[in-house]
Amino acid sequence: MEKPIVKKDIENKSLTIEFVIDAPIEKLWRAYSDKDWFGQWWGPEGWETTFKEFTFTPGGRIHYGMKCVDKAQGEFYGQESWGVMEIETIDTSNSVTLRDFFSDADGVINQDMPWQKMTITLSEENGRTRVRSVSFYETVEQLEELLQMGMVEGFSSSVNKLEKLVTT
Repeated sequence: MEKPIVKKDIENKSLTIEFVIDAPIEKLWRAYSDKDWFGQWWGPEGWETTFKEFTFTPGGRIHYGMKCVDKAQGEFYGQESWGVMEIETIDTSNSVTLRDFFSDADGVINQDMPWQKMTITLSEENGRTRVRSVSFYETVEQLEELLQMGMVEGFSSSVNKLEKLVTT
């Protein structure tokens, strides 16, 4: 896999992450759209993802929790983080647009935390798949806050898990 390319665009309040994985587009689509597959890779390495809801359809909702199960991660061990994704549009096997929010374990969105509107696009290139994720934020401050929280590092770690899932 190529190292993910990350582009921050302050003017448009957006962040683009793009990478290519040596796997067919069908496997990558399944990794996003299938609850069991999604749960195997979503979240940083050393964290497990569970779901209270997983409805991958336009207008659907994914309520997920991530828990650190790696003692080597020190103060993060045992911590949980909850989120809600609201699916806006799906172009099967090609793209999904959603809004991703921080929430509590009951699925109540945390209005004090930044959120992002994200479009994930898959395209096949000679048997490999290009994944392009473009996220938009209400303010530059929200973008910067998520970057400071380690969003790019966490997503890159998730991509490592994704690559293992779809190439085995």
